[in-house]
Amino acid sequence: MNIKKLSIGLALLGATSASAFTQLGGGGIMPMGHEWLTRTAALELLDQEHIIQTDPNDPRYHWQQGLAKRTDLTAAYDEVQRIQAKSNNNSSYQPKYDDIYAAIVGERWVDIAGFNVANASTDPTGPNCFSAISQEPADLQQDHFMRRYDDIGGQGGVDAAYRGQKRFIEHFVNAAMAEQKRIQVWDGGGYSAKTEVDHNYFLFGRAVHLFQDSFSPEHTVRLPADNYEKVWQVKAYLCSEGAEQHTHDTKDVLDFSSGDVIWQENTRLDSGWDSYSASNMKPVALVALEASKDLWAAFIRTMAVDKSAREAYARQEAQTLVDNWLSFDEQAMLAWYDNQQHRDHTYVLAPGETGTGKTLEACMGELNVGTTNQTERVAQLDAERRQCLYNIEAEPGYADLYDDYMGMPYNWRWKSLTWQTPPNDWQPTKQQADSGEAVVIKSAVDGKALSVSALNNNERLTTALNNPVEWLKVPASEGRYYLRSRQAPALFFSYSGSSSGYGKLWNSPKQAEYEFVYQGGVWNIKNTYWQQYFWYNQDKHRPQLTSTGSADKQHSKWILE
Repeated sequence: MNIKKLSIGLALLGATSASAFTQLGGGGIMPMGHEWLTRTAALELLDQEHIIQTDPNDPRYHWQQGLAKRTDLTAAYDEVQRIQAKSNNNSSYQPKYDDIYAAIVGERWVDIAGFNVANASTDPTGPNCFSAISQEPADLQQDHFMRRYDDIGGQGGVDAAYRGQKRFIEHFVNAAMAEQKRIQVWDGGGYSAKTEVDHNYFLFGRAVHLFQDSFSPEHTVRLPADNYEKVWQVKAYLCSEGAEQHTHDTKDVLDFSSGDVIWQENTRLDSGWDSYSASNMKPVALVALEASKDLWAAFIRTMAVDKSAREAYARQEAQTLVDNWLSFDEQAMLAWYDNQQHRDHTYVLAPGETGTGKTLEACMGELNVGTTNQTERVAQLDAERRQCLYNIEAEPGYADLYDDYMGMPYNWRWKSLTWQTPPNDWQPTKQQADSGEAVVIKSAVDGKALSVSALNNNERLTTALNNPVEWLKVPASEGRYYLRSRQAPALFFSYSGSSSGYGKLWNSPKQAEYEFVYQGGVWNIKNTYWQQYFWYNQDKHRPQLTSTGSADKQHSKWILE
């Protein structure tokens, strides 16, 4: 399940899909959910809250359980300083720091995948791709700590819980080990907008989302007896037999009774930042915030470790988080629903089971998806997902970064304004998560690197400075590449339209696709639009793209490091 996002708004509320804790911004029809937990946990951990006043009625003052357990950052001083050196005052979330904003965008991606939820198709005749790609696929339920449709009975709950734990560790480690860079992604919801974020902390948001979803009463059973520290059962989204279900009632979200809403029901009419107080939160959501402090502390400590030793350290930190916050008693989970008092009105009877509960067909009928046959619905979702992915492609210059779980690029576009039907034998290709190759470009004449005075649009490339641009070789077509700035993802290696054709940074990859021709330890850089080579004007300390360039001449050869 996906905590509902503030940015999704009425469009999401009207859909059959449901997110976990809600997600919006600071002033929409739904208050923040995931975003609030993510930013507030980080800011409380760092003692940097700058919007919300201390709440004298904060119930945590009296808690003995459910509090963060491992928040020491003594060994991560440099990483803390690095985080605090780059501010971000996004008005919707007030994250204060850019890496916190990146994590918010990352956790939102898990639910929304950059879609405009109100118009999640290339044309009205197509399927709802928001639902088909990011919300309902069976293989993605573990990203929301939920059962697949075929996780049946007690064993199904155990399997789903183990699967969720494993996926959490995977996301945590992947985020820690990803290449450091800035990336462009779509942030969706009630509308879609491109935004620029840190790569590692964006991917960390995937782990944050799964971790927080495990606290939603729509996804799992946790109990006040241990102040919601342990998982007792895992719920389902598509009528899994022998399990309670995620509710699909918009009314419950609007009146705040839904487990996906982190705020007390009596705060529904409150508004403004003053309403974002700990005493207004449901107890399980407040525990999720405390647990998220541990999660943030673990990742910050991990990012402070040298990369050569980071993977093992990350895995250890993630396992400790699992032990402390995602643990469960396998035998108790296997027998949980044998006690009929543990079944609520959403419970679907397992095969051969009697007592409190409804049939699979009755559950499917309540979804209003055009069929009461679960197998048919799964096949329908698979077909819609395939159709959606066929109609999506990476924006030119951004085909290096993919969500290899959803199967789509982070910076994407529709292939056409009209719906395209995939060939019968077409299946989505498994994409590499990060295929960009980092390089610095130096002249083979004098070994000096292409530099800029600042990473700005229209900035001229020169070798007269010692500030090398780090480039990413991004796959284009037929063995060709774009060159994108590693730290300024909107900027590409391009050239002036003047007669000199001097090299520069430009905010578009248009007519800036290149072939790299190997010349025994050095390379030609050939522009495929003009069919010309970049050459080095040593007198003016700059690269130029004109007919002077020649594959055989030394000034047209470059070192890629």
